[in-house]
Amino acid sequence: MELNERKLKILQAIIKDYIYTAEPVGSRTITKRYNLGVSPATIRNEMADLEELGYLMQPHTSAGRIPSDKAYRLYVDTLMEIKKIAEVQRDYIKANILRQFGELEQLLQYSSRVLAELTNYTTLALTPQLKGSRLKQLQLVPINNENLVAIIITDTGVVKKPLLRIKGGFDEEVIYNVSKVLNDKLAGSTLKDIEHKMSNDMDKEIFQFNNIINRVMPELFKTLEDINDFDLFLNGATNIFNFPEYSDIFKAKSFLTMLEEKQLLRSLIASSGGEGMVVSIGSENTCQEAKDCSLVTATFKLNGAPVGWLSLIGPTRMDYSNVISVMGQISKQINQLLKDEY
Repeated sequence: MELNERKLKILQAIIKDYIYTAEPVGSRTITKRYNLGVSPATIRNEMADLEELGYLMQPHTSAGRIPSDKAYRLYVDTLMEIKKIAEVQRDYIKANILRQFGELEQLLQYSSRVLAELTNYTTLALTPQLKGSRLKQLQLVPINNENLVAIIITDTGVVKKPLLRIKGGFDEEVIYNVSKVLNDKLAGSTLKDIEHKMSNDMDKEIFQFNNIINRVMPELFKTLEDINDFDLFLNGATNIFNFPEYSDIFKAKSFLTMLEEKQLLRSLIASSGGEGMVVSIGSENTCQEAKDCSLVTATFKLNGAPVGWLSLIGPTRMDYSNVISVMGQISKQINQLLKDEY
């Protein structure tokens, strides 16, 4: 059976209508709302064919049809017209994203918030684990005579500022010199190799500061271990209640429970990401908990290495055209910042 032009037009109309209304679509609805130039009977026959081909499903015997994951995939890849982003939205994104240059985590977290605000979906931002990152700069900044901040900057633009408590106090000038020596010795090392390098490369320059280094490094190693985990930022969790799919309390609870599973979300985002922007629909998702959801993910890279992901998750009945338009504009601004500032 051939998926001809008429079937494609009818399928496109059904998907658009279902995205807008969340109600199963019948042949009379298509006839009234869309000028396709064919009778309800013809549309009915074509809908039966589309169901047989796997593009439509009939949730109840007397109801109309709803699109399948296969239909949404065809729609996103071929039939969808990308909505032109409104000028006021474009200006809002530009003004709010561009002022966030600085720490990469803050840029992604704020971008996630803007994306949730403009689309009314749930959004997530993910930063990679630091174990493969290389140290670009390490600076120890005294706060008082027993506390200092370790400013850690990686080659992927990630900045961490853990507070270290040093028992017995320290001299600020010594800390300055230690900071300079450590920065010279450790710059370019992967974070996971720093401890090994310090244990095996104790030359004279480092040894003269042995007293303070023996008190600073255990705290720094402990902190590096703690921050080696990825960061996951969530925005708009309650936006799911905007969609009738989640009027069922059990389905809503299942979705919210999934959002609490940090490792699951990381796996879901990382597996759905790729070059540029990727749309993962329903059964295409890797975890069972997301089989009723669609995920739109943008991957950001610096020097060829992934430095973050921005994702949007919602029902498969998603307004893909608007989401991709807004996500595309936000991604454009983030990529521009990565190019100019990092």
